[in-house]
Amino acid sequence: MPQPKTELAYYSFNHALSHNATINMIIGGRGLGKTYGAKKKAIKDFIKNGDMHIYMRRFETEMFAKENYFDDLIAREEFPEWDFRVNGKIGQIAPKSTRDEKKRVWQTLVWFIPLSRAQQYKGVPFPRVTLIIFDEFLIEKSHMQYLPNEYEAFINFYSTVDRWDDRVRVVMLANSVSIMNPYFLRFNITPKAGDELLTFANGFVLLHMPESKKFSDAVMQTKFGQFIAETDYADYAVGNAFSDNAGTMLKMKTGNARYQYTLETKTITFSVWLDVFTNRWYVQTKLPKKQRKFTIVPSRVNEENLLVLHNDRVLQMLRTSFRMARVWFDTPATRNAFLDVFKR
Repeated sequence: MPQPKTELAYYSFNHALSHNATINMIIGGRGLGKTYGAKKKAIKDFIKNGDMHIYMRRFETEMFAKENYFDDLIAREEFPEWDFRVNGKIGQIAPKSTRDEKKRVWQTLVWFIPLSRAQQYKGVPFPRVTLIIFDEFLIEKSHMQYLPNEYEAFINFYSTVDRWDDRVRVVMLANSVSIMNPYFLRFNITPKAGDELLTFANGFVLLHMPESKKFSDAVMQTKFGQFIAETDYADYAVGNAFSDNAGTMLKMKTGNARYQYTLETKTITFSVWLDVFTNRWYVQTKLPKKQRKFTIVPSRVNEENLLVLHNDRVLQMLRTSFRMARVWFDTPATRNAFLDVFKR
């Protein structure tokens, strides 16, 4: 006899959005219903106020998801009085009561826009858009990479849509994949065990990592949940743990540590300190007021930012100390970004 289907407790946006942040990063277990809940909220806002939204992925190749954008909502009969369709780069909505009309009026509900093409929309007005849904904003292990200067590209697009109106909110959705991403690095975000809701930039940015025991318990009752139990995959897919957030090689600089220089990589800028009594190096994200600046990125060289090459003594000493476990970092994100020093 077949077992009854397990009912999962899906994510509600009420708690996160009640804090009135503009950028809301929602990171939760796979299948928590983040995308479903975001779409449902956006459609409710349209029906109530005529508000439109933008659904965003990183690349054009990911936008195949738009073809099935409304399918899960329709299957659950969420909006029984409305019809939905995808028409090219937009999603549309119309009352079911108008099905028999010869010239049926379909209204634009959602724009489908990949971040990699966002520059093309620079002159396009979006006066009725009040929400951007950026789905899968953290990249899982694959051949894909983040865009060059991705954070800046996203913020520029946000400015294009909002036009300084403080009208548009963003929900950025992802599974807990890696703390090494442009958005966490930009705001120096390093989640710790027990963190659920954090705010940054004076409340402009919110990070919500819901710990839903009801959801995880229900998942573990499914056949697949039991199959992945006690594996690393279960930790991040259900338990919301970042794979690269380990606590090794972490320590704040000592009082005897003296500033040596500031080093800029492609992903992060950090200060380097040396305690001559212990011969320990400390890499920190906090920068002193007076700095001696180096960069490993040729395009960022200027009068105050000198280029340092892979074989220069500055980097050789740092790499040697790292190999001998004599380098400590203030956060896991700093430690992970430090690996750029080893790349040619």
